[in-house]
Amino acid sequence: MPDHILIYVIVILNALCQLMLIWSLKTLGRRRLRYMAFAAALPLTLALVMRVLVYAGLIHGRLAEQSQVEHLLTQAVSILLIAGPWLATAAAVLYRGNRKLREAALA
Repeated sequence: MPDHILIYVIVILNALCQLMLIWSLKTLGRRRLRYMAFAAALPLTLALVMRVLVYAGLIHGRLAEQSQVEHLLTQAVSILLIAGPWLATAAAVLYRGNRKLREAALA
C-alpha cells in the first residue's frame, strides 16, 4: 500500500477514535455534535486543501523538492491532521468539566 494511503488511514482511524470518545460524553447534549463535527471536519478539510495545493502546483508533492516555506506548511498541516481531533476532544472534555463546575456552584 502506498505511504500516502497509509497516512490517510491513520488520520481516519484517529478521527474515528476521537469521535467515539466525544460521543461517550453524554452530558454535552447538542454541543457534542458540534465537537464531533469539528473533530471530523478539520482533518478532512486540511487533507483536501493540501491535495488542492499540490494539484494546482502551488506546493510540490515530493518533500525533497519543497522549499523551506512549503516544508514548514506541510509540517504544520501534518501536525494538525493528527492533533486536530485530539484538540476537539480536549475542548469537549474541558467544556464538560467547566459545565459541571458551574452547575455545582449554582446548586
